[in-house]
Amino acid sequence: MSQFEDLSMTFWGHLEELRRRLIIIAVAVGVFTFLSLSFSRPIEKVLRFPMETSINNILAAVIDRTIGEEGSMMGFLSISLRAGASNVEAELFKVGPVEGIMAYLKISITCGLLLASPIVLYQIWAFIFPALTQQERRFALPLFLIIVVFFVIGVIFAYLIVTPTVLHFSAKLFPDMANRWDIEKYVNFLTRLLLGFGIAFELPIVMAFLSWIGVINAQGFRERRSYAVVAIFVMSAMLTPADVVSMLLMAVPLIGLYQLGIFFAFLLERESESYA
Repeated sequence: MSQFEDLSMTFWGHLEELRRRLIIIAVAVGVFTFLSLSFSRPIEKVLRFPMETSINNILAAVIDRTIGEEGSMMGFLSISLRAGASNVEAELFKVGPVEGIMAYLKISITCGLLLASPIVLYQIWAFIFPALTQQERRFALPLFLIIVVFFVIGVIFAYLIVTPTVLHFSAKLFPDMANRWDIEKYVNFLTRLLLGFGIAFELPIVMAFLSWIGVINAQGFRERRSYAVVAIFVMSAMLTPADVVSMLLMAVPLIGLYQLGIFFAFLLERESESYA
């Protein structure tokens, strides 16, 4: 058998394995999406949670859990924060019979993707891992976990901090007007914000990867910091809904993450030098 035939068989073998793993991913997402369709009440609570909470309540809960609420200045601060907390006075409504269905499907699919994510990530990992060298495998698993952790942190930050802040800010504008929000547009806003922050929080990993493959080093990132800040604001405007508050709430953490990316790039350079 010729070398060309061996390569052809290897190619078709990898293609078959990819097809099999994609089928497993599709089935897993479909099953969890179907299960999510059965939980309309929890989905409604997920939608309404950012409207019914505020940063004050979140900070007060953190103080209560970590320090306690009795006989201290921090306890007084916790009580003060709760006293100043307020819900968003807004009503979600459906313009037509289809909009409620579409919003329900979007949330169910999103929940299905999140619940199936361990299976999805495992299938991706199992397909890529055999092709890596021994040295690459040392970095691959920690890098994979870091990517997942930063994405989750971005989503949680957007859901608990950014979304309530933006909704409270929007609800207080034009106080003489009633806050009646189309549910489909609200779901689109929430989905775009969560995914946007999840993707944006991968910035340090992208920077570390660029340093690892030799495109730009840590010193280069430092020298281009001012250009990066401008790019961060432009990217924040693109990834978030069209309002200044959510753009700033993404841009400011990203500037901090850019600094973290410089640190990651520096560590990788030190690691590469030790192997040289």
